[in-house]
Amino acid sequence: MSTNALSDLTIANLIGGAWTAGSGEPIDVLNPATGEVVARFTASTDAEVDAAVAAARSAQPGWAALTPGQRSAMLHRLTDAFEDHLTQLIELEVIDAGKPIEAARSEEFPALLDAMRHFAGTARVLSGQPTGEYAEGVTTTVRREPLGVVAGITPWNYPLWQAVWKIMPALAAGNTVVIKPAENTPLATTRFAQIADDLLPDGVLNIVQGLGSNTGRSLSQHPDVNLVSFTGSVQTGRAIAHAVAEGPKRAILELGGNAPVVVFDDADLDRTAQTVTEAGLYNAGQECMAATRVIVSETVAEAFTHKLLELVRQVTVGDTFDDKTVLGPLISGRQRERVEGLLARLPGHATIAHGGVRPDLPGFYLEPTVITGIRQDDEIVQEEIFGPVITIQTFTTETEALHYANGVRFGLAGSVWTRDVARALRFAKDLDFGNVWVNTHLIVGPDLPIGGFNESGYGKEGGALGIEEFTRVKQVGIQITD
Repeated sequence: MSTNALSDLTIANLIGGAWTAGSGEPIDVLNPATGEVVARFTASTDAEVDAAVAAARSAQPGWAALTPGQRSAMLHRLTDAFEDHLTQLIELEVIDAGKPIEAARSEEFPALLDAMRHFAGTARVLSGQPTGEYAEGVTTTVRREPLGVVAGITPWNYPLWQAVWKIMPALAAGNTVVIKPAENTPLATTRFAQIADDLLPDGVLNIVQGLGSNTGRSLSQHPDVNLVSFTGSVQTGRAIAHAVAEGPKRAILELGGNAPVVVFDDADLDRTAQTVTEAGLYNAGQECMAATRVIVSETVAEAFTHKLLELVRQVTVGDTFDDKTVLGPLISGRQRERVEGLLARLPGHATIAHGGVRPDLPGFYLEPTVITGIRQDDEIVQEEIFGPVITIQTFTTETEALHYANGVRFGLAGSVWTRDVARALRFAKDLDFGNVWVNTHLIVGPDLPIGGFNESGYGKEGGALGIEEFTRVKQVGIQITD
């Protein structure tokens, strides 16, 4: 582990440009790869949340008064500073989220840097209805304005990614932000806030540390917050939805997922198995769009399973700072026990074809796991696994495949694998998920909107629709006749 990454980092609140410790309970931050305590902080209370929101409220008019070009320039400078500190930010994410360093260095953080450059420019390209005479004698124009104060509450599986995808577009649109990182992964987001503190006006970006049940709840219920952007569990998302309804205020909720991977008999099985291995085990499967629920044609199920098992057996599990490591630990002992509980409750018709046990390593590791013989009403199909587990169930007809794919309460992402163009188009239309891929999986980017249906939440992040979520629309009519 790199010790330099932690040397100048103190986990605290940033409120109106001042760094202060919380006055609540002490919280330990563990490295999930070792189980060791790497940092400690004190949680925020309601009073500190009030102060952070007040600082954001005070700074917002001045920030919104800047031209889009001025805001964009500041955010581009922040992006440049982010790039200057990229190595440290990657190491901090590896330490507190358990990500293999090679994946963070070669995939996640380059994509995050690209997203920051995109979001920095979006301040200048907001769309709007053209000015015109929609009523006789009256010229009407439509203004797109910032909402005010945005609260961002982020999860532990992509700590800095999710923070940036909330902070940057909200600031670009002229809002100010109070961000609350997940209590077990605050390191990289806090360092990001330190970098931003040197470049942005006081109060434009604030950070409060603490538990979701206390600090997060206080933030989502706060009357001076105009929008809550939350990524996390369905249960917490429901609580936030209730809180914002009391406001009333707006929310963006990106909740759980249970992505189907529908594989037809004409698919390229080698390529499909490779993608499922990568997109199913990335971030230890702790990804709400992970390719973990495979639904494969009965005629090729045996061949596909054989290819998948060959690949999964080659996955390197181990030290997150080793460049060869592909699969890191789960985030905590509690999360590992949750996944192990799903495995322990498998019905008799299901078979663990590989894995399902803890390797002889410190921390919270679980071997990559493949389960066959799965049926639609099994718990492990109906519940989000959020671990390094891939399930395989079979189908005989296209209708049955679609029924299985849509037969869960989530609706975030899914994919279909086939060479039949008409079939691919049918599934792209009929899959009840907000993100659908054909012959690929887990392809995202800041230019495109991400968001789910059903219990996967509502609202979009990314693309033009994503920045518009952080704005309000005002109609202005001007009488032009006497």
